[in-house]
Amino acid sequence: MEVLPGTATCNQAGGVSMAETTIDYREVFRTLPGAVALLTPDGVILDVNDDFLEASGRSREQVLGRSLFDAFPENPYDPSELGPGQLRDSFEAVVATGERDVLMPVRYDVEDPGRPGDFEERYWAVVNTPMHDQTGRCVMITHKADEVTHIVNQGRNMLADQG
Repeated sequence: MEVLPGTATCNQAGGVSMAETTIDYREVFRTLPGAVALLTPDGVILDVNDDFLEASGRSREQVLGRSLFDAFPENPYDPSELGPGQLRDSFEAVVATGERDVLMPVRYDVEDPGRPGDFEERYWAVVNTPMHDQTGRCVMITHKADEVTHIVNQGRNMLADQG
């Protein structure tokens, strides 16, 4: 586990100087709020934070080193689901343009790990952000996916109540 020293000072009125402490960036990443995965430009999962594991119902061992699309296969019972294709397009755009891509809520059903073949309808607010090397080439994608199924369902219920 890599621990890097800090360089700035914190609260001067009795706070700890960053020069006097170290920051465990791996632990910071793991405890970030929201589901976050670090991916290669072609979608292989390099690391995930704790919220990603909780939202996906998977263990770290089940996802690390696998393509996002293999770890989370398409729902074969819903051929109209567009989420996987939208994610692939987003990854390609991020790599090609070198710019962040923000998606409207995307339906991407998730297979229940306890019941193979049983998919749960899920919606995600996704932001894919490129991480560049010193030459500007995209070497990694930060994939942030917040589950918004409850918000989509609330909107459906409101529309049903009106009509």
